[in-house]
Amino acid sequence: MAWLSLLSSGTATQADADAFKEWCRQDPSNARAYAKAARVWDRLGEVAAQAKRPHIARPAATSTPVLARRAFLGGAVAASAACATYVAVHPPLGLWPSLAELRADVRTAPGERRRLNVAEGVSVDLNTRSSLALAGGSDAGIELIKGEAIIAAAPKADKSCTVVAGGGRIVAARAKFDVRHDADDRVAVICLDGRVKVEREEQAIVLEPNQKVIYDRFGIGATERVDPVTAIAWQEGRLVFRKAPLSDVISEVNRYRSGRIVLMNRHLGERLIDASFQLNRLENVLVYLQQAFAVAVRQLPGGLVLVG
Repeated sequence: MAWLSLLSSGTATQADADAFKEWCRQDPSNARAYAKAARVWDRLGEVAAQAKRPHIARPAATSTPVLARRAFLGGAVAASAACATYVAVHPPLGLWPSLAELRADVRTAPGERRRLNVAEGVSVDLNTRSSLALAGGSDAGIELIKGEAIIAAAPKADKSCTVVAGGGRIVAARAKFDVRHDADDRVAVICLDGRVKVEREEQAIVLEPNQKVIYDRFGIGATERVDPVTAIAWQEGRLVFRKAPLSDVISEVNRYRSGRIVLMNRHLGERLIDASFQLNRLENVLVYLQQAFAVAVRQLPGGLVLVG
């Protein structure tokens, strides 16, 4: 747990990388223990946050340059096959890209949003922590590997724009739609303008404006009406919540910031709230939590925040 805390802090140095490699070489059980700790950290943030941190001897020099995460992964994590395999597929706290994301043509960091013209008549607004791959040539083919994107499609002639995500695909000729692909291969599609066809295996459904559908490995669910202003507020730099459980609000806010806010009180997480936050002022979320719910907020290294 101590190594995981250090490597997740964003302050790991080359000396730390060398020490970590040596620690992994000393005993195979060390590497296995680290892999187990990474799984706990990934699935149970509360456990990782409260774990005691034993002392690790570190060089005292203060001028040591911080090791880039890419360089660190290439050296320290590669020291253990057991550790590397797990953290490559399930990076703790999303600190680095997963294996699937490494084949992306475009990827956004926490808090970053980008606008792209991917083909003639097709533009993409890519949300935070998102990655996509593009078809070669002039085809308007997009694979949303992870994250969220708004696609505005008006291809020339009779061509259509196709977005592949999580085992299904979305086809549109002249439309604007939002696609969100979560880590569990759950995909949500919102039609904002025009008509959008959603297909998965033998199932297909056509969405009209302000309709949403979710599909996963079990198939395509029922359509529902949505408020487009709330759904795509992120495109204008805001997060808007209407009667949303606080746990969902925290989960959404975590997508836009480094580290993680951990809600320690399950009952508090069930409270429904109405709120709006500016993406460039997410520190106000912590102020809101303190004032609205009178709870303790404890900030730890690595962007970890304990609430409640």
